[in-house]
Amino acid sequence: MDYQATLEHLYRLERFGIKLGLENIRRLLSLLGDPHRGLKVLHVTGTNGKGSVCAYAAAVLRAAGYHVGLYTSPHLVRFNERIQVDGEPIADEAVLGLWQGMQPAIRAMTSTRAIDHPTFFEVTTAMAFEYFSERKVDVAVVEVGMGGRMDATNVVDGLVSVITRVDLEHTEHLGKTVERIAREKAGIIKRSSRAVTVDQAALPVIEARCREVHAPLTVLERDVHAERIAGDLRGQRVRVRGSFGSLELGTPLLGTFQVENLGLAVAALAEMRRAGFTIPEEAIRSGTASVRWPARFEIVRTSPLVVVDGAHNRPAAQALAAAMAETFPDRKALLVAGILNDKDLAGIGRALGPIAARVYACRPKTHRAYDAEEVATAFRPYADSVAIPSVRDAIDAALAGSRPDDIVLITGSIYTAGEALDHLGIRP
Repeated sequence: MDYQATLEHLYRLERFGIKLGLENIRRLLSLLGDPHRGLKVLHVTGTNGKGSVCAYAAAVLRAAGYHVGLYTSPHLVRFNERIQVDGEPIADEAVLGLWQGMQPAIRAMTSTRAIDHPTFFEVTTAMAFEYFSERKVDVAVVEVGMGGRMDATNVVDGLVSVITRVDLEHTEHLGKTVERIAREKAGIIKRSSRAVTVDQAALPVIEARCREVHAPLTVLERDVHAERIAGDLRGQRVRVRGSFGSLELGTPLLGTFQVENLGLAVAALAEMRRAGFTIPEEAIRSGTASVRWPARFEIVRTSPLVVVDGAHNRPAAQALAAAMAETFPDRKALLVAGILNDKDLAGIGRALGPIAARVYACRPKTHRAYDAEEVATAFRPYADSVAIPSVRDAIDAALAGSRPDDIVLITGSIYTAGEALDHLGIRP
């Protein structure tokens, strides 16, 4: 079987849907020899920003001289982006080998009941842990897929558990209130953990979990403070203060929301120090300055200026609108928007509609997306909107309708952002 055929087999596993619970992943990992045992993990969950926090932490740990695994989801352009070691995505041959190597385990799981087949995310998570074990990483930075308590990644006991800002998401799986969702996310905090979060409405729920398992808790905006001190289209300067002192850091990642993400990452790294890791201040400076996390308020082209952002829900859209208003005051964008059908379409329209001069609504290549016309309808109260079936054609139409001094903003989901990068010839 070649690599492309392997990916097709993997993607077919999406038919098994989402299965929250640890029984399946534990059985799969047990049949593979429990490769996750012994991994030292920085575990990150939250509604938005968790990928950026992971990227900052992994970059700093590499700069400190550690052999670092990074597991995130979803990918932008290629599956391999999900599993990285020392900043390098897993090779095609390694994906093929891992998939073939777990076939006996999958057959054993399904010998009695086909319904016990591991899901796409369970298989991918097992692949990541097996790969990190094979590569003998010193530390793994692991992003939760959904929720926390019942997420497949939660078979690990994180040395440090980070919860970014929590808002309503995946309510059909996680609960209808922020408090219920926070309770699910706080499930990654273990007796072995040191916990980090941000001051927010869900803080009492997170504090209660920390008391339950006797985990020390650091809170951004209470124990640690982050503030933006300068910035332009090349990056930002952020000052982070805490019990570790005061650090002035540079990041190439744009957007005011990155100040909070960077603060959370630095707070988590300070806790990694307390867990025994040696992380010099110079490693924090060089790591944050060299971080790369594509499609997060990323300028990918000029004349016209093209910004790609993976904002995929209402809170992220609100943060993106605020960042656009601050970075490009009094300017509106030609907006290319493709949104998944489990998201608050009306809320995203309210957030991004006012910053749009015109909207090119589209549908990314996934059965989980709204039709282009549905997206266009949601934006029409705010801006002239046209429905164009594909992301590629919508981008081409926006570019064709732009002037050199215009801004083209492409957003709405990671799927839309990934198709945009691929179409524009940009490889993460």
